[in-house]
Amino acid sequence: MRLEVYRPYVSGGAAPETVLTERAAQEAKAAFTVPEEAGTVDVVRDLALGRVGGARGDREGAVAGFRARFAQVASALRAKAVEDTAFYRHAPVLSAAEVGGAPERPAVSVEEFHAYCARVQRDWPYTGTVLTTHDTKRSADVRVGISVLTQCPGRWADLLVELTERTARGGGVCAPDQQLAWAAWQTAVGFGFPHETRLRDALVKHVREAGLHTSWTEPNEAYEKAVGDFVAAGPCGPPQHAVAAFARDVAPHVRANILGAALLQLTMPGVPDLYQGTEGEYRALVDPDNRRPTRFQPQVLERLDTRREPGDLSEEKLALTAAALRLRRRRPELFGDAGTYVPLAAEGPGAAHCVAYARGGEVVVAVTRLSLRLEEEGAGWRDTELPLPEGRWADLLAPAGCSRDGRGCRAVRASPVALLERVRQEAARRGAGASEEAL
Repeated sequence: MRLEVYRPYVSGGAAPETVLTERAAQEAKAAFTVPEEAGTVDVVRDLALGRVGGARGDREGAVAGFRARFAQVASALRAKAVEDTAFYRHAPVLSAAEVGGAPERPAVSVEEFHAYCARVQRDWPYTGTVLTTHDTKRSADVRVGISVLTQCPGRWADLLVELTERTARGGGVCAPDQQLAWAAWQTAVGFGFPHETRLRDALVKHVREAGLHTSWTEPNEAYEKAVGDFVAAGPCGPPQHAVAAFARDVAPHVRANILGAALLQLTMPGVPDLYQGTEGEYRALVDPDNRRPTRFQPQVLERLDTRREPGDLSEEKLALTAAALRLRRRRPELFGDAGTYVPLAAEGPGAAHCVAYARGGEVVVAVTRLSLRLEEEGAGWRDTELPLPEGRWADLLAPAGCSRDGRGCRAVRASPVALLERVRQEAARRGAGASEEAL
């Protein structure tokens, strides 16, 4: 588990030592309490590096076979030990404990995000980008609801005290342990108004995977019953109304996160992979939700095509998804290996809350970052502007254009996201009035 890669295959002429490093071996050995057991790390590493004696021809074949089997087992072991055990035990911010995530670094700076996107565009322009899969522990829309809590830790702490007191008063039922309580309340906030059976089943899976008090192979019936009793009395009992009220208060910021994450995924370098149902609002857990039949609603998109404004967040996300995918279909040259990725910087007091970039010089994407902090600490955007490249730009997510020239765009004042396309000369002449109304 100390390797820097998920699957330690050696390919492209790379030396095995670059994957099975001495540092990784030392860190692995430090995890053992019995020195004699730690020595097995050196044995396995020597086998993988071909340092075991024997005839040269026989050794090379055996080493190649061992390396392949080691890589296959290592990936499965990492998935089970890290993502399916440690991540269920690590509960400070559940949205960070996700498949492929790094809970020790739950966030990155805007500069790091831009550097990552530039590298993907340069080296892997056709790699897949995903937010939700069949294997994610919580769908992206649940995770962003939980991640908003990191912007208001004081309010969240106060709410937890209130919820704990209400649960105890309501039926004298307390959580079987604090780790479970912490995970349960976060999940409840992510759902907004959780269904009891879904939440109970998800939390039973949670505690079995964590393996601290019960497991799949040795279930502790008394503990699991206590989990169910706590869910019924707490997150799905009388205190759920306080959770729902809190969720309503932060809903605008959850909306900003949901729309922002969707737009980034659909327009950043790479090929977006949309899991079934996530084109609209999708709040689900890996079990049992990801095993349900998908409910596609093409009639919703048909309604959106015939009216100006989406009706709710789900329709708004669907309209955004449709606009971005239609743009990619219409202008594929902007998003493939021949496209470009250029970071854009906002100017003004709220500049740190804007993530923006240009694709192929013809499309500009802008999303709001940490909107709750922007509202509470910075009192909003105020005089913040995003300087645009020269030309006329239309916001594909709004009925009117964004800016009549390259001086600046204020689209994210009315919406947390903006998808701008350069207006071609002939189109600009036809729609000049519309593109000037926004300012």
